[in-house]
Amino acid sequence: MTARHYGFPGVVLTLALSAPAFSTPALADPVGTYDLVGINPDNGGEYSGTVTVSRNGETYTVVWTIGGAESTGVGLGSKRGSSTTGAASTEDDTLAIGYGNGDGFGIATYELQPDGSWKGYWAYSGGEKVSTETWTRPGGAKTRSLELPATPTSNAMKPMSNSAARP
Repeated sequence: MTARHYGFPGVVLTLALSAPAFSTPALADPVGTYDLVGINPDNGGEYSGTVTVSRNGETYTVVWTIGGAESTGVGLGSKRGSSTTGAASTEDDTLAIGYGNGDGFGIATYELQPDGSWKGYWAYSGGEKVSTETWTRPGGAKTRSLELPATPTSNAMKPMSNSAARP
């Protein structure tokens, strides 16, 4: 911290200059393709697949592919610390997603993690449990932003077996 003292007749003004106490990530932009791993809420088994997030006007289109089945969702974004969830932005580090497929529908939320992954929670219609899912860039590549928390959530496939996890 550097202190600067400025003197005016009868007044001394001190300005403290220092680096921010925290670092703010650059652009969090969730758009991209990820490998995913999650937990099937019905049997506790692990599942894996891919998820693609694209911007579609003011919303996100999210497509999960798990066990050969596809689920599609629509999402809204927000910036951590903001009380507003809304139009998609390159600065979004939190996603709220509604999704569905031929077996049902569900909700999910995800947050960007410091390592560039997205971690989330999801539940499907009629389900009694909340489950988790984590998205990582193929090859462990980081997102375009600095580190932020992630939240994985998807209900692309309703749990049908150990390999499929969403309605």
